[in-house]
Amino acid sequence: MNTTDIIPLTTDPAPEYYEKQAAALADACRSVHKDSVKYIRKYHPEPERLTQLNRPDTNFGLDDARAVVAREHGFEDWPAFLRHMADLKEPGSQIAKFEQAVDAVVQGDLPLLKSLLEANPAIVHERSSRGHKATLLHYVAANGTENFRQVTPQNGLDVAETLLAAGAVPDALANTYDTKWGTTLELLVSSAHPSQAGLQTALAEKLLDYGAAINGVRDDCGPLMTAIYFHYPKSAEVLVKRGARVDSVVTAAAMGKTAQLAGYLGDDGKLKADAPLTRVEWLKIAPTPEANLALAFVWAAMLNRVETVRFLLEKGVSPASKDHRDWTALHWAGYFGYPEVMDLLLSRKAPLEARNEFGGTVLDQTLWATAHEGAREHHLEVVRKLVDAGAKIHTWWLLADLHPPLQESVVKILQEKVS
Repeated sequence: MNTTDIIPLTTDPAPEYYEKQAAALADACRSVHKDSVKYIRKYHPEPERLTQLNRPDTNFGLDDARAVVAREHGFEDWPAFLRHMADLKEPGSQIAKFEQAVDAVVQGDLPLLKSLLEANPAIVHERSSRGHKATLLHYVAANGTENFRQVTPQNGLDVAETLLAAGAVPDALANTYDTKWGTTLELLVSSAHPSQAGLQTALAEKLLDYGAAINGVRDDCGPLMTAIYFHYPKSAEVLVKRGARVDSVVTAAAMGKTAQLAGYLGDDGKLKADAPLTRVEWLKIAPTPEANLALAFVWAAMLNRVETVRFLLEKGVSPASKDHRDWTALHWAGYFGYPEVMDLLLSRKAPLEARNEFGGTVLDQTLWATAHEGAREHHLEVVRKLVDAGAKIHTWWLLADLHPPLQESVVKILQEKVS
């Protein structure tokens, strides 16, 4: 179920209030004038069953509406939601104490957190009554839990130390993102909040100091693959420094270990029969040498491993190779602003108009990055390289009401080409 895009409860939650919400939602589904389909299908546990929405003979009833209301607040079903609200009314209940401790964790309120742990040491092992079943330590990762609590306080390292010293289990699992394999470490190295706070790598080391499985609880190099996939190269480097295995074609390429990678390739530029392939469960790529080599090449570009990209091109890897999301190496070079990688790829005629999972060309994705995430150091340079190479400029990028707008310096480069 959705464990992140959920909303907080009211200040003094009462079943009667949410019962009225459910009734209103059920009534809305009998009206052709109320479009609630997208919202309902987002939270309903069986959306494929709801084939008659927004019509008088709808098959969406009050129990369905209750399930949606419960799940939009992060609870598996209506009874779990009711139990949570009832427990919150009892200040001494474990649920009430846990919720108070969670707030202390995300707010960095160490005095309160320590007092709660001292009064109730077992709380460090308690789990949320929401669907993700996270422990207090999971909230340190600021990922996979409810969005409104995904916060990394400046004293986040002290918060983590307090929980771990009190006995928090580093590799406890949570039911985040439709999987039961969410450890704090893997959630951490894929989270923007601790990265933006400048604490991601320090928190990762703290977890490792207390025994977190550096190669993942399934021994599949999950933490390293996660850090690479979500483009946190500093955390990936720390994991490798601390002993994470680099034992597949993909991780060797992504970490720029060209000599190791060379040992996996034959004279024909293809992977040897015994070359190790990646095997993390959540990475949905074909378990073939071809798919792994393509991903290795694209991810080497994604992490700006210039010499590895050069080596693989010289070995005959196609510059048009795509990852499992249809991103090419050139897409990533543009997105992150890597001029050297871009020069290598353009010199080998990497396709400018290839489309990724969003339907974006290389220039489209590069421009989107500058508008939505801010222009990086070399973005202007790579935009100019792309337009000089003949990348098609779609007219919508120059619309006056584009939101968010492109920076004037980016617009100037585009206008020079279309004028």
